[in-house]
Amino acid sequence: MSQAVQDVSPVVQTMEIEATPERVFALWTEPEELVRWWPEAAVFEPRLGGAVRLEFKQGNVTGEVTRFEPPNALGFTWVRNDFPEYPTQVDVSIMDLGEGRSSVELVHSGWDALPEDFVAEWKAIHNAGWQHFLSVLDDLVAGRPVEKEFGAIPEG
Repeated sequence: MSQAVQDVSPVVQTMEIEATPERVFALWTEPEELVRWWPEAAVFEPRLGGAVRLEFKQGNVTGEVTRFEPPNALGFTWVRNDFPEYPTQVDVSIMDLGEGRSSVELVHSGWDALPEDFVAEWKAIHNAGWQHFLSVLDDLVAGRPVEKEFGAIPEG
């Protein structure tokens, strides 16, 4: 049996949103805003080294703020409570496109630290999750109905 090479490249999602960078940054960093589009409950301490706790129906994530540059960038470690020994990293960059629009780029990295048999599944789940939740964020700022429920785990 030949050894397959795992794709450990980052999950990258980019979306243009009808909101200023300041508004988008607030939606990512203020717990009362976060729960409108993403987790069920949230703690986000807005400073380097601050605590992050995101509670989802599927499980909780904790971490630490690793980058805090309002309103253009934030980063935090992503530690699934069911597998705390395998932290990954989330970085969000927000670029002002003018006229009240922003480009949001999300990079979720660190897959190379996972056991080989976790990589493909975790990347697929997180890629689908980020795609879903960035769309929910876009729906929120556009005034469309928000459907936070994420349950579609892709088969891989």
